[in-house]
Amino acid sequence: MHGNKFHTNFISLLFILIFPNLPFSTSEIRTVQISSDDRAFILLQDFGFKSPGFISLSVSSFSINDPNSSATPTRLSFMGFFYGPSPARPALILALLKGSCILGSPFVFPILKLGEKPVGLKKTVPVTIPDLYYIFFVNCAKNSSVSMTVDLESYNLGEGRRDYSDEHLADLPRGVFVFSLVFFVFVLAWSHACVVYKRFLNRIHILMAFLLFSRFLELVCYANSLYSIRQTGSARFWNFLWLGFYFSRSVLFALVVVLIGSGWSIYRPVLQDFHKHVVSTAVSLQISSSVCFVLMRAFGPSSGSYKNWAVSYYTLDFLCCVAMVLPVFSEGSDRSGVGPAGSKTEGKEAKALVHERVFGKFGLALYGYVGSTRLGIFAMRCFGGHGIWYATIVLEMTVGLAFYLVVYCMFWPNEKSYDYVAPDSKEGEISVAILPGV
Repeated sequence: MHGNKFHTNFISLLFILIFPNLPFSTSEIRTVQISSDDRAFILLQDFGFKSPGFISLSVSSFSINDPNSSATPTRLSFMGFFYGPSPARPALILALLKGSCILGSPFVFPILKLGEKPVGLKKTVPVTIPDLYYIFFVNCAKNSSVSMTVDLESYNLGEGRRDYSDEHLADLPRGVFVFSLVFFVFVLAWSHACVVYKRFLNRIHILMAFLLFSRFLELVCYANSLYSIRQTGSARFWNFLWLGFYFSRSVLFALVVVLIGSGWSIYRPVLQDFHKHVVSTAVSLQISSSVCFVLMRAFGPSSGSYKNWAVSYYTLDFLCCVAMVLPVFSEGSDRSGVGPAGSKTEGKEAKALVHERVFGKFGLALYGYVGSTRLGIFAMRCFGGHGIWYATIVLEMTVGLAFYLVVYCMFWPNEKSYDYVAPDSKEGEISVAILPGV
């Protein structure tokens, strides 16, 4: 009993920490299915409004299940749809974690009270003060559960048409598309180098090519998804493509980083047992983390499991980063003692020093990337608020692009890199051409 309480409180504490970092929506026209749900607070959406903005909501197939009472006007008066600006966030987090009733709380405004029984349960309310708003359903009738279908639209009016983009993310589709073009050029340059310098090609270079191409496809699909939502309120099939390529790119990224850090295909043709365990652990963590992210985006905050998925995603993602750093740290420790006393020839000593220098730079790049994206940007979103989200997204993509550029230039397949890519004679030969056995 105490163990379950501790687990619940620990999950709640983590959720409070990550709540400011949860991805804001671009307000797709959402249809939310709620079935026999007895939660006192159901978060439906968050959206950044400018003036004028509107929330349009309709409810169908509504039913209440209460063993002690029927759906009387008195009972229905304790239920309804509300919205609140960013100052209401502490009360909303408490309601999310404790299931408390927030009727009467400051900064909470009604959209549709079920006790009013409007025709067809439809209503549109204007939002006149620009801010980040949370839209949610409240059920303060104890021991009762509800079932219904909710159609929700949140939008701003700009140039005479509906704009379904968050106020601060209106330029995000264009920004993501620009980054996709950069990665497309990157893919072409890497492919050209792999063809021209085929004799210096290793297996890791092939995986790096697939990673670059996956990143390009991910950004293209994400940009189209954002643009489609902004124009029509629906991502159509782009969202499925984006999440699919996000999943494959995330797994490939973890795999490539761990393999490079362990030296596979660069100066070590076969992984040691320690590195095999690290690779399997990192990839497993990344797969689990990506599944949680996909579930978060697919089902949204209205799902009863959203809190657990969010906490699991950030926890697994952090653990995966730790696993990615381990091989680099291990290699640095192993090679720090390599010197003249441990080298039989001057050539081997020089090569060991080159390895140490190159993988030291790779380690610094990886530490900088993980520290910036998992700690620095996380802290900025915690303390900076909704207004800096666009800046943090662009910063995160810029840091990611810089990391790709540093690592790929470091292991570019050409004659200059052969000094540290060429295998040691005692470690076995590595294939340097595209062969069936590679």
